[in-house]
Amino acid sequence: MSRLIALTGLAVVLSLALMASSASATQPVVRFHLGPVTSDPFPETWCGVVDGTAVTTVVEEFRQDGSGSFIDNIRFTSVFTATATGKSIESSGGGLSKVSVIDNGDGTISFAGKDAGLALFFKIPGGPILKAADGEPLRSAGVFNSTETFDIATGELLSFTSSFHGPHLFAEGVDVCGPSIAYLLDP
Repeated sequence: MSRLIALTGLAVVLSLALMASSASATQPVVRFHLGPVTSDPFPETWCGVVDGTAVTTVVEEFRQDGSGSFIDNIRFTSVFTATATGKSIESSGGGLSKVSVIDNGDGTISFAGKDAGLALFFKIPGGPILKAADGEPLRSAGVFNSTETFDIATGELLSFTSSFHGPHLFAEGVDVCGPSIAYLLDP
């Protein structure tokens, strides 16, 4: 969610600049490919309880047209390793984001977005996806739709609506930490 809001903020700035330059709305004016890029190991604490290190890899393809609308295809994988036991958990996700920019004609601009894919899952590297207490896999997948409307003059966020279709760990209140901490700390 914070990634989506950050991308939307970037899109607002880029869109306003691009609309002012009257660039063509059909040809990509921004296009980049990133990765794969892998971080150096960095200190991390899993669920505020387990100390360790993590390494993250990201691959991204981004295209934006003159209207500010964009398509962003991203995949990330992060491997956390517990210092105490040497056990690791992989969190991974990816998907395709499509965001359309709409000039509402009243001094506001809206960003209508649709994200689809395997948003997030937790697994043992080279092994199975971890399961919640009810036996369901620890994963979020499906389609996330959102619309944000901003005041063009001030950049102020005026409204935000969203919906999600599919299993969503955090929206459903699934305990991700309990099963993963138990696995990481089991000798």
